[in-house]
Amino acid sequence: MLHAKRIGSALVCAAGLLFVEWCAGADVASTTDAKSAKAAAAPAAKPVKKLTPEQEALRDRVRATLATQQKPLFNTQQNSAAEIINCCLAFGCNSEVQLDGDDGKPINGITCLCWNYPCAGREMLGFDRKHIAARVGYGYQQYPGEFLATLALSRVPATYPVRSGRNTRTVADLVEAEKLGCRAGEDLSLKLIGLAFYVDEPQWKNDLGETWSIERMIREEMAQPVVTASEGGLNRLMGLSYAVDRRVKRGQPVDGQYQRAKKFTTDFQEFALQLQNSDGSWGPYFLAARSAGGDPSNQLRSSGRILEWLVYSLPASKLEDARVMRAVDYVNGLLSSDRFQWGTPSLSTREITAVGHALHALQIYDSRVFRPADVAVAVTQD
Repeated sequence: MLHAKRIGSALVCAAGLLFVEWCAGADVASTTDAKSAKAAAAPAAKPVKKLTPEQEALRDRVRATLATQQKPLFNTQQNSAAEIINCCLAFGCNSEVQLDGDDGKPINGITCLCWNYPCAGREMLGFDRKHIAARVGYGYQQYPGEFLATLALSRVPATYPVRSGRNTRTVADLVEAEKLGCRAGEDLSLKLIGLAFYVDEPQWKNDLGETWSIERMIREEMAQPVVTASEGGLNRLMGLSYAVDRRVKRGQPVDGQYQRAKKFTTDFQEFALQLQNSDGSWGPYFLAARSAGGDPSNQLRSSGRILEWLVYSLPASKLEDARVMRAVDYVNGLLSSDRFQWGTPSLSTREITAVGHALHALQIYDSRVFRPADVAVAVTQD
């Protein structure tokens, strides 16, 4: 038994080493965006603008926080799948956790979840409607579709293996389970992210024989409340923005429900910026009302979630807006405080969730604003 366990651990570690390379080409394989392919074939153009001294200073602070936060590793003995999901949200295919009983050796966080290693004594993946599916509830994913959404945001390919018991299938099996479980009137926000990334067919049937599509999911989501929804409605706004973004990246027209969703989220972007406090924060009531103060955990929870959605969904031209930069600096300051800088794996699940989304916001901003300037430096030096 011990020998078999060691072999299994060696295999998962080997898979973890290959995982980043596996994910690297996932977005290319999953999109039919002709414009992206044309741009990739064209010579790289020199950026038209470099970072200002203020932006360079912010970049250095943000990257220092990201590097510090990645050092304390989550572990499968102490941390639940819900907590490790948020680690994977923050660092994507570069996330690492320690596998209980494997001498503390790190493995890839997404590999750990996909291969269904027990986390805090619970296996997240089981069977539903003859497909491998992620359980919802205490110790598992916190919301329906959350795990698949995390895989989509990390661009994990549909061919990556998942396990439940002795059964080994692929992420595509998780996708089928989520498609079958679509229900009118239910929260589809995170499920929408996952299916918008993985589903290619225009329509499918759920297990009741009802016809579903990404457009129907958008229509259902837009019929639901935002500011009074769980997590301040940010899951819903993120799902709608992601569906529109995937449509654009696939080179398809933004019409019908996609056009409605684009206008809806654009209006909410300006509304969110109007509710922002002068220090760059948003209060614990999210988008329901302007508010300030309160516990740092609540401030990080609301400000991090709103910032995550904004830096993902705003056009590039607005990312250098002073209000957005203040928000990035504010969230970064909270994450670099003594409360959150060290020992993140030991925080409560609620706080880990807040940290995960805030770190994801910083990662997105780094990739959209700071990394292109890194390319600018490299081109100039060449």
